Amino acid sequence: MKNYPSLSSLIVILLTAFLLQNCTKKDETPITPPPGEISIGEFTITPDGIFVNEAAELLVRLIVPANVTLVDSSVKLVRVDNDNKPIGEIGLLFDNGDLSNGDEILGDNVFSGIFSLTETSVGDVKLRVDAKYKEGDQTGDGSTSVKTLKVYSDLTSKEFNDIVNTQTTAADKVSEFLSGNVENMPTAINQTVDWLKSQTEVESAESDGSTSIRIKYKSGLYGGMIVSVEDANGNVHTKGGYVPEGDRRKTKSIPVEKQTTGTYFAPSRTISKAAKFDAELDPKIIGNRNVLIYAPFESYFPVDMRPTLVNILNSTEFEFEITTYTDQNATVSALENMTAYGLVIFDTHGSGGKEFGTGEIVDTNSTAYKDKYKAMLKAGKLAIWKNVTISITGGVKNKKDLYAIRAPFISGLAGKFPNSVIFNGSCESTIAADLQNAFIGKGAKTYYGFNKVVNVTFCALAADSAVKRLAKDLKTTSESFIGGSDPQSPNATFEIKGANDVHYPDDLINGDFEFGKLDGWTKAGDGRVISKLAFVSPTGGNYMGIISTGLGYTTATGSIFQTFTVKNTESTLTVKWNFLSEEFLEYIGSQFQDYFRIIIKTPDGAENILLSKTIDGIAADFGARYNPPDDITPGNLVSVSPGIVFDRGGVYMTDWQTSTFDVTAYRGKRITLILAAGDVGDSIYDTAILLDDISIK
Repeated sequence: MKNYPSLSSLIVILLTAFLLQNCTKKDETPITPPPGEISIGEFTITPDGIFVNEAAELLVRLIVPANVTLVDSSVKLVRVDNDNKPIGEIGLLFDNGDLSNGDEILGDNVFSGIFSLTETSVGDVKLRVDAKYKEGDQTGDGSTSVKTLKVYSDLTSKEFNDIVNTQTTAADKVSEFLSGNVENMPTAINQTVDWLKSQTEVESAESDGSTSIRIKYKSGLYGGMIVSVEDANGNVHTKGGYVPEGDRRKTKSIPVEKQTTGTYFAPSRTISKAAKFDAELDPKIIGNRNVLIYAPFESYFPVDMRPTLVNILNSTEFEFEITTYTDQNATVSALENMTAYGLVIFDTHGSGGKEFGTGEIVDTNSTAYKDKYKAMLKAGKLAIWKNVTISITGGVKNKKDLYAIRAPFISGLAGKFPNSVIFNGSCESTIAADLQNAFIGKGAKTYYGFNKVVNVTFCALAADSAVKRLAKDLKTTSESFIGGSDPQSPNATFEIKGANDVHYPDDLINGDFEFGKLDGWTKAGDGRVISKLAFVSPTGGNYMGIISTGLGYTTATGSIFQTFTVKNTESTLTVKWNFLSEEFLEYIGSQFQDYFRIIIKTPDGAENILLSKTIDGIAADFGARYNPPDDITPGNLVSVSPGIVFDRGGVYMTDWQTSTFDVTAYRGKRITLILAAGDVGDSIYDTAILLDDISIK
């Protein structure tokens, strides 16, 4: 007798068959994710710490991914509880180009808001951005990840004075313990550390066998001391410590230039040219040729690293954009945009691999102190150092209160380093891993430093060699590493941490900007990557570049450039561009001739202008005229306002144009491709150039 399935079993079988049949065909209609499941981007909060019972102004920016479109007036900053559930709305973010709202460019998919916030209790405020997004004919709810805004108790005058007064007395103690003989320095430092530990306001004090002292106070604030001894000429030879005069003159029998030649981490090899990557920058490629040289004690060190390094960079066949800060211009704020640089060089004092000095004197009356530095001190991002100079007779010659940078400052920077190389030319910069881990954690790839007190001569030699090999010869970071030890006491070892195979490229990369960042390009002035400009989209893909005569808070005219070698098989350079300007139509035929230029620069400095378009040149090409009252016509220029506005006037654009150039003459040669916007006559009315699909074939 056969066993037939029951009615319920038949229903299950038929339902399963129906579902399987329908699953064989892919449903082309996108399914809206459940509310809150889609990420609408990453947002930043500036500052990330405020004080209790004080009104604070927050600047919030949300960068929306290219494939996400948000519904206007739905983008809101919300407070969430510990379960990440909304408990209150703080305000709306807009992509409206209104600087009073903190937004720089209308319609670039970056939403901004400025909010006033007063918190009545110390602790954490958890924030998130929520918005409605569009996908086809459907909408859904999306959100960002949660960020924490710290609310601190006020930094009281007593807490501040505890640092300054304790360290002022400690400087005098050093002089007292020296008893007029600088050779007693090691003992004097140990005695000073012991004295500090005995102070009721001090939680801990430590030194690494040098003359740098790190102090933590019971208030949670950080302080420290750097004690340096001048020579007879008033020079300081070490970058955060003291070497007895007898030891300083003592050199090893091997000449410096040979003593410091170490072995590489990897065998010498030829660097293959960087391939073009579709999604992101190759982790072995340094992302740009922007260089930061930070030298807050240049006037005090007898060997000045900066001019030689600048000469090395300028003597290469590559184009670098070099930014330098020296002495008191080397402020805390000068480092807040540090992640924009592919190579960062510090020529400064350091302490224990945990801190390095700035040139900024502590001033509690300054706006920067009130608006930013107080919160950074509370957050442990900054320390207050007493920078002490001792004369050769053992007396205190100079003592100043300076800010020092701590590892949390690096970790809290906005953005990520573009596979950057960090040369930390300060004493003890690798003795602990705090700073190197902070840099590498933010995207830097290689970190150079010293494991002890380093003398300025050896530090400069190491920097010169590393930069020359890295920037001029295109060596990897390991091949650029000379190794070896300082021939002068205490014989600091030059060390390399992190990746050892990072190098500069020699190919044109990221010409379509699809990395979503300027990686590959070095910028001067206003240069960015955006996913859209109101209704104007990239020619293909998700992103495009933009340079301008200064949009939003940026006032400097912009250019981007890359240096690369033209292959023997390549003959055609292609650039797609779209010229937008407020100068149209009123200033056709006037002195106000903003321009766009495409330039090839050769290593000998010669510049070949492949394309130069001015306001009048564009007007002639597109048949636009401005001869009031009767002869006014845009010709083929496209009016894009009010959809696109920059600052003052209506905007016209050319729409996307394609320019091609024969570069056969440059085969086998190294060139720099420069794309530049320029301001002529005034900086009131703005011009912007959209860029895309830049290629050489």
